[in-house]
Amino acid sequence: MALEIENIVNKHESVLKKYRGLYVFADLLAAFLVLYALFVLLNMRDIFLMFSTFEPYTGAKYSILGAEIAFETLGLVTLAFIFSLILTAVRFYRADKKDAISFLEEKYPILRERMRTAYDNRDTDNIIVRDLIGGVVIDSKPVKSSVFLNRKKLAKDLLVTVFAVALLAYVAQTGYQTTFSPYDMNEVIETITLPGSGSDLVSVEEDGGTSGDPQNDDELFGEPAVIVVEGTEVDLKIPPGAGQGFTSQEEGEQNNESFVQSGIYNSDPTASQAYYENLPEGYRSVIQSYFEQLAEE
Repeated sequence: MALEIENIVNKHESVLKKYRGLYVFADLLAAFLVLYALFVLLNMRDIFLMFSTFEPYTGAKYSILGAEIAFETLGLVTLAFIFSLILTAVRFYRADKKDAISFLEEKYPILRERMRTAYDNRDTDNIIVRDLIGGVVIDSKPVKSSVFLNRKKLAKDLLVTVFAVALLAYVAQTGYQTTFSPYDMNEVIETITLPGSGSDLVSVEEDGGTSGDPQNDDELFGEPAVIVVEGTEVDLKIPPGAGQGFTSQEEGEQNNESFVQSGIYNSDPTASQAYYENLPEGYRSVIQSYFEQLAEE
């Protein structure tokens, strides 16, 4: 019994691996043909002319299986195969991989949980396990290997493959190609200004000036200082490199004003009259005489 359940699971597992290989091949073929058709339509063969490494080989033809194939065609085939291989590997890696038991239990509810339990306990010898394995073997006989085949997936890959082949046949028959070329892509890349590039910075020229739009001095030094002289506002600025002090940015007439000397002022001390207001009546003359005597001493 144990050997029989193990053979059933191994047989279905082998069929499942074959179908998975078929899926990978179908995905790879469809991706390769679609990419190659796009490369031909977009004139991607011109990309080999953009690199000096391939210049000695461009235009050369090689005889393969009695057919003359240009170097550019071989290059496009190689590029399409590499990219399709990468895409197929990514899709296969991200795909949900179920084992044969999971598929069988999903397709046949009668085997759900029973088949996995019987397979995990196939080395156990008791009446319960033997009865379980016997029932699973009987219920597994109607199962066909075609249950593992994903017909929708294969139909989709087949449809894409037929479309790509028809497109390539149309291009080969009519010679139709788009006006796009890798040179157009190169021109677009050259016109793109990347952040941090020197084009958006102010560069210093040889004569000490700066390239780009001139900047206003007010933006560099802020609002100009304003002072008031005899009721007239005077605009003062500190230009770069002017040194210490203030200079007026406006030119005007110079006024030569002369100063007139005032008369001689009597330097003898005089008593202030302010204290008279707060002196009490009757003592004013006595206090005044006292302070006058202090001033004479």
